[in-house]
Amino acid sequence: MLFRNTLAQSASVFAGYLFSFVLAPIMIARLGLEAFGIWAVTGALATYAGLLDLGISRSVSRFIATYDAVGDERRIRECVGLGLVAVAIVAVLAAGVAAALAPLLSDRLGVLSTSEMRIVLLAAVGIWTFNGFDGVLGAVGIGKRRMVPPNVANTVGVTLNFAFSIVALAISSSLVVYAVANAAAALVGIVPMAFALRYLWQAPYVAVPSRGLVKEVLSYSLKNQVGWLADLVNMETDKVVIAMLVGVRAVATYEIASRVVHAVRGAAVLTVSAMVTTAAAEIVTEGRQVVAELYRRYTLRSSAIAFPLLVLAAVAAPFLLIGWLGTAPGDAALLLPVLTIPYLLNLTTGGGSTIALGAGYPGLVSANSVLIAVVNVALTLALAPFFGLWGVVAATVVAISLGSLIFTARFLRLFDLPVRDFLAGVIQPGLLAVGLALPVGAVTLSVGVPDDRVTAIGWLAVVTIAYGAPYWILASRRELLPEKLRLPLRRRRAKADVA
Repeated sequence: MLFRNTLAQSASVFAGYLFSFVLAPIMIARLGLEAFGIWAVTGALATYAGLLDLGISRSVSRFIATYDAVGDERRIRECVGLGLVAVAIVAVLAAGVAAALAPLLSDRLGVLSTSEMRIVLLAAVGIWTFNGFDGVLGAVGIGKRRMVPPNVANTVGVTLNFAFSIVALAISSSLVVYAVANAAAALVGIVPMAFALRYLWQAPYVAVPSRGLVKEVLSYSLKNQVGWLADLVNMETDKVVIAMLVGVRAVATYEIASRVVHAVRGAAVLTVSAMVTTAAAEIVTEGRQVVAELYRRYTLRSSAIAFPLLVLAAVAAPFLLIGWLGTAPGDAALLLPVLTIPYLLNLTTGGGSTIALGAGYPGLVSANSVLIAVVNVALTLALAPFFGLWGVVAATVVAISLGSLIFTARFLRLFDLPVRDFLAGVIQPGLLAVGLALPVGAVTLSVGVPDDRVTAIGWLAVVTIAYGAPYWILASRRELLPEKLRLPLRRRRAKADVA
């Protein structure tokens, strides 16, 4: 079931990344690099508005999983009701803030007039709001560990968004039109999720949350919210700082590189994406003794999938960017491999983070996220005035790398696990991923930067095959990958021996 749930979540997320990658060069060509940077900044600000829900909408799936494990359907309905109320309240507050903030951003960033900026900001808030409602409805399937229907609905939603975006870019070169089209797509996307909820569960779907439930969820979600705030600082604040200190073109360059890294990171995180609800249900029914086995298995499996994805993106950066966009704006080709360094370390914490959340220790994850955010902000403020974009990047690399190592040490201590469990999960896939990248990287350096898209795509295909094929074979032979992703080498060898 866990593999099927992970695959279901992967399908919808991969569809979103695919459409995002297809849209980026079209957006830049139609709207311009500056408008692309403005869209990145307004999206970051709208994401900050999500802080106002106190972490409730991101926590309901965990509580639905625990209540489903004990058969308390009334509490599940109360969770849905609480999530919908939280999103609605945030929508009203965020819309007011967006309207008031428009003149300041228009004056500071340029590109758009005050009225245009206000529409774009309100559209960004609308996108967050409708996606929030969508997420609360989908939390029922996620919490019940029946993730196929909500993720099918998500796939339909991102497909609608892609279609609306393409139409908007075809008829207009205005960021305002594009933003409104995206908000409309997010609203329509609620419909397939409502059908998925109806398929999974019987009415009534919502109940008024009791005071006891609100208190229980808030005690968890507020701790989780601290961590999410810190993650926002690490993932979104950089764009705002770069926009204010350097300019929107630099934001666009940073967004291009970070979009690739976060897409690869997101694909890698999917290896443990279904574990929070699974861990929560298993710990409720079987106790903490399942933690050690879960950690050992999924640290190895997630590292074996995550490491080669990030390393390949770093090695093939020039080919990837030019094949994708037709050019590599600014320092994007160098930014991309540099940004992969901290996320390689960060991905080793994926299994531990999801287990900690599932086991009811959001404070462990939040405290570490706060540490990373504090270090990141301090270093950014110290370095950005002198080194601009690269000062921000250096701060990110140091903060995330340091925080990832500290989290692992604290997680192992909390659950009384030996360091060898961590090392066993990361050393083999790490050495294999980096070792195979060395000769491939030497080839890419000797080839140089292609001048056209067709050549870049050709070299990207060559590098991907030259790196991916031997990694897949060796990782399968060493049984590093999940069983369903391995090549059946041993099975064939065993049949040959019998014959």
